Amino acid sequence: MEQYIIIYSKYVIAALAVIYTLFGCLRVFGRQRNTKGCDNTQSVLIFLIQFAAFLTMCLEKGTVDYLFFYAFSQIALFAAMALFLMLFPGANRLILNNMCLLLGTGFVILARLDLAKAGRQLLIAAFSLGISMAVPFLMRKWEDILPRLTWVYLGAGAAALSAVLLLGQVTRGSRLTFRIAGLTFQPSEFVKLLFVFGIAALLWEDASLKRVTLVGIAAAAHVLILALSRDLGSALIFYTAFVFLVFLASGKVRYLFLGGAGGAAASWTAYRLFSHVQVRFQAWRDPWSVIDDQGFQITQSLFALSRGSWFGLGIGQGTPKDIPFVETDFIFAAVTEELGILFSVCLLAVCVTCFLAFLRTAWEERDRFYALVAAGLGVIYIFQIFLTIGGGTKFILL
Repeated sequence: MEQYIIIYSKYVIAALAVIYTLFGCLRVFGRQRNTKGCDNTQSVLIFLIQFAAFLTMCLEKGTVDYLFFYAFSQIALFAAMALFLMLFPGANRLILNNMCLLLGTGFVILARLDLAKAGRQLLIAAFSLGISMAVPFLMRKWEDILPRLTWVYLGAGAAALSAVLLLGQVTRGSRLTFRIAGLTFQPSEFVKLLFVFGIAALLWEDASLKRVTLVGIAAAAHVLILALSRDLGSALIFYTAFVFLVFLASGKVRYLFLGGAGGAAASWTAYRLFSHVQVRFQAWRDPWSVIDDQGFQITQSLFALSRGSWFGLGIGQGTPKDIPFVETDFIFAAVTEELGILFSVCLLAVCVTCFLAFLRTAWEERDRFYALVAAGLGVIYIFQIFLTIGGGTKFILL
C-alpha cells in the first residue's frame, strides 16, 4: 500500500493543482459576484495538496520528523488564513490563498531537500506572517503621513544598500547579505518596499518632467550602489520598477521606450565592465561547452527539468541536490523534477493570477499614492519571478 501511495501521489497532487488553478483563473477572469464558494474550495485544495505531499514524504523517508514538520507548517498556514480573514474580512481571498499555496509548496520542497533549513524557513515565515498582520493597522493609522515620507523611504533604502556595499558578506562575487545570530538577511529585499513607497510618494501628486527627473536621480543612486555591490539582478529589478512606475504615473508610453533603451545600454555596459557577467553570458549561451565549470549549475538544472516530464518523478525520487545552491537559486528545477511540468505550469499561473490581482487592486484604489504602491509591488513581484524562473530554465541570462 505504501508503495502505491508513493508512486501515484504525484498524479493526485498534479490533479489538485490543476483544479486549484482553474478556480483561480475563474476568480480573476469570471464575473461571478459570490466568490466565497470558489475561495473556500481553493483553501481546501491547498490542505489536500499538503496532505498528499507530506504523506508521501513521511512514507518515503520513514521518519516521524517530517510528520512533526507537517503538523507545524499546517498550523502556520491555517492560522494565517483564519487570522487574516478575522482581522481583515475584506481582504483579497485569492491573494491570501495563493500566498498559502506558494508557501506550502516551498515547505514541501525545502523539507524534502533539507529538513533543518525547512524548519528555519517555517519559523521565518511564521514570524513574517505575524508582522504582516500589523501592517494594515499601521498603514490605516498613518495613511495621511505615509505619502509625505518621500526622502525618508529613499534615504533609508540608499543607506541600507550602502551598508551592504561596505560591510556585507561576499556571496559568489557579490556583496548581498548580512549574517546576524545565524540568520542571513538580504537588505535589498526590504529596500524594494521602501523604493516603491518612495517613488510613489514622489509621483502621486505630480508626474511632471521635474518630478520624473528627481525620481530618475533617486533610482540611479539605488541602481548604482547595487551595481557596485555586483548585485546586478536586484539592480535590474529596481530599474524595471522605476520605469513602470514612471509610466503608470505619467501615462506616457515614451518613458517605456526610453527605459528599454536605457536598460539595453546598461546591460551592454555591465557586460563590458564586469568579468563575471561575461562568464555568465558564456554559461548561458553555450553551457555545454563549460559544463565542468561555469555551466555546471545551469546544465544540472536543465537535466532536472527534463527528467520531471509532465507528472514528475515523485517526491523523494529525483536528484535535485545535484544542482548547486538548489534551495535558493534553482528551486523551480527541484519542483519540476519531482512534481512535474504540469504542477510547475500551475505554479506559474498562480503567480500570474497574483499579479493580476495586484493590478486590479491598484485599479480599484481611489487614493493615487496607494494605487501606485500596489502596482509597483506587483511589478516587482512578477518581474522577480520572471528572473528567477527564466534564469533557472535558461530562458534568459541571469
